[in-house]
Amino acid sequence: MTSANASAVPAEPEALSAARADAIATSFSRQGLMTSFGASLQRVARGEVEIAMPWSEGVTQQHGFFHGGAVGALADSACGYAALSMVGEGEAGLTAEYKINLLSPAQGERLVAVGRVLKPGRTLIVAQGEVYVEQQGRRKQVATMLMTLCVVKTLDHV
Repeated sequence: MTSANASAVPAEPEALSAARADAIATSFSRQGLMTSFGASLQRVARGEVEIAMPWSEGVTQQHGFFHGGAVGALADSACGYAALSMVGEGEAGLTAEYKINLLSPAQGERLVAVGRVLKPGRTLIVAQGEVYVEQQGRRKQVATMLMTLCVVKTLDHV
């Protein structure tokens, strides 16, 4: 390695434009499932999105924990919007596949899913989702997801 390479500093990641952040918020507000869950966007950045959902009877399984399907749906949306933050105008990322590991029963006051893009691409994007349950100010990881999204052209730009 030459001294020129050793002193090279990676470029800062491109910032998410206000227009793109607004488009993501608008798209999220149109998701019927997230609305039914009472979920909300907590943070939107380039390549990373955080979504939270409060506990309610409507998202539980028979033992009173958050249902695994609700955990997966929250992680799916967080990863999907993280991908959307990195695609071009007039494109979207659609889930092609995912694997989720449910690590622990999700019992708490709310769920928080953080989706991060691991590898952006022109046709495929790989993202990772981490889901946490919060109880009395403490956060515990309850699931991890690895997802592949396919980049597609859209008519509505989000």
